[in-house]
Amino acid sequence: MKKTSKLLALLLVLALTVSLLPAALAAGKNIADMKDVAAGSYYYDSVAYMLTNRYMNGTGADTFSPDAALTRGMVVTVLYNMSGKPATTYKDTFSDVPDGKYYSKAVVWAAANGIAKGSKGAFAPETAVTREQLASFLYNYASFLKLGTSAKADLATYKDAAAVSSYAKDALAWCVKAKIVNGVGSSALQPQGGATRAQFAAMAYRFVTWQSEPETLDVTVASTTRKDVKIPAYVTLPNRFDSTKSYPMVILCHGHGGNHNEWGGFDKITDGLAKQGIIAVTLDYPGCGASTEKFTENTLTNMKADTLDVVNYVVSHYSIDKSRVGIFGYSMGGRITLELLAEKSYSFAAVEFVAPAASTTDLKNLFGGNASWDKMKATAEKDGYASFTTIYGQNQQLSKAWFADLEKYTNSLAADAAKNYTGRSLVIYATNDEAVSPKVSADVAAAFGSAVVNTYADGHSYSFYGKTPYTVNTVNESSVNFFKDELVTKLTGLSGYVAAIEKDGSLKLTLTAAQLTAAGLKTGDTAKLTVDGTAYTALISDKVGAKGQNVLLVSGDTLTLTLSEGDFATAGKLAEKITQKDGTVQWHYLDAANIPAVVTIEK
Repeated sequence: MKKTSKLLALLLVLALTVSLLPAALAAGKNIADMKDVAAGSYYYDSVAYMLTNRYMNGTGADTFSPDAALTRGMVVTVLYNMSGKPATTYKDTFSDVPDGKYYSKAVVWAAANGIAKGSKGAFAPETAVTREQLASFLYNYASFLKLGTSAKADLATYKDAAAVSSYAKDALAWCVKAKIVNGVGSSALQPQGGATRAQFAAMAYRFVTWQSEPETLDVTVASTTRKDVKIPAYVTLPNRFDSTKSYPMVILCHGHGGNHNEWGGFDKITDGLAKQGIIAVTLDYPGCGASTEKFTENTLTNMKADTLDVVNYVVSHYSIDKSRVGIFGYSMGGRITLELLAEKSYSFAAVEFVAPAASTTDLKNLFGGNASWDKMKATAEKDGYASFTTIYGQNQQLSKAWFADLEKYTNSLAADAAKNYTGRSLVIYATNDEAVSPKVSADVAAAFGSAVVNTYADGHSYSFYGKTPYTVNTVNESSVNFFKDELVTKLTGLSGYVAAIEKDGSLKLTLTAAQLTAAGLKTGDTAKLTVDGTAYTALISDKVGAKGQNVLLVSGDTLTLTLSEGDFATAGKLAEKITQKDGTVQWHYLDAANIPAVVTIEK
């Protein structure tokens, strides 16, 4: 993927250093002044950024000279500037780099740090740089900064791949993969072609963008349960991953017949987690995505084993803190998560479910009902598998073991799993989900005492295939925020989440009356609270208070934060109430809210 720094910040300082203009002639510094930089050109935004931030000047009062060639000395000087011009003593490293030139110390520094090399004792600082040389400079500089450079593109797709010099192959493959270098036309790299000021500005801008993003590595993991099977897995690392540090991790389990990232739908979440310092991991289950196995191997037994194999592989290879491993399960991935918990297969620190397929009865309805299920099951027992076309048009071969696995647990799976899990959890579900009944998701949330976030459009598509902005933003942001809170911030003290917003705007909390008592709080006390960072005081009571009073209402073991004769969610600028024509109420969290909303309580 990509990554960030202030590369641009020092990028074209060189334009000043090496300008051939008379000192008295002022160079332009605003994009509006540049008559030779056309709006709409591929480099316009890059050049504008450089000029606006004073990283590069024009070559004249109203010219940028976008097509002017760059030299090797110019590029190395920019990299030297980017690093803060570290103290460097001139050495007679190359025969053609004398002391006193604008690039002298930069060349010495770059050579000493493996960023630049010469040939036959010379550096050729005044020679125009080629595209492959420029890629090599950036690749070596990224390595010097200890940035991830392992992801590579297949250059064979370009017709002139054979023209790439051997020394530059890895560099160009990385630059193409990171989208720092684009092809010329539809299928050429032109590695021996020159690089211009405009191209350098564009590449540098892409380098900065790449540095701000995580890097996703494709790995294969040996199955411990199936001979010669390699599990395709994908590890998204935080920017500037450092193997000497310890990281939290989240594994995301995809749905039935999906693939590791739900065809790109998980990417916002995995990238978002990595930006919070969390290693995000996905995998392709048997018969899905890049898996080479047949779909008949797509059983819960195999998928659970694959999930654990991938977790253990990443833990052993990527400096994972075992006490901070979370799991995310979507649809059938939610069932995988539930079964792992029910079987005490791994100790997860945080759990999120998105429309978890927890109920076998509900699943039977999705597969045509009891009669259809029984017929397919009989066929699978007789022939080894039964063919089925999903409501999304996928043709699948459901094995005998697939049916047996799904009938292992009845509808008590959520309760069985919840008994073995003591951490916090989040459940997201759509009120119009056509594949997993909303009631099933609600029952899972009740069993776990989860924070709940609802969406109201897009059904089972959620943010992975859905298009409604509220759905997309809610699912992506809630998922990233939840794991950040649990694995990075690590909420302490008496804290939890808004479990749900009631019809009247009261906030049902994941915190319980038992937790209040354990913290030394009782009915009649006034508690200090924060909801999504906003401070309140509230009377702890088993009765609604006076008009306008905040009350932490105790009913059995349930806590509800209410505004007497008012609407707490609206008054607290947390959510907007939308009443439908049929009278049902939807609560849409406001853009400014961080969801799931964190709640803290103290005396």
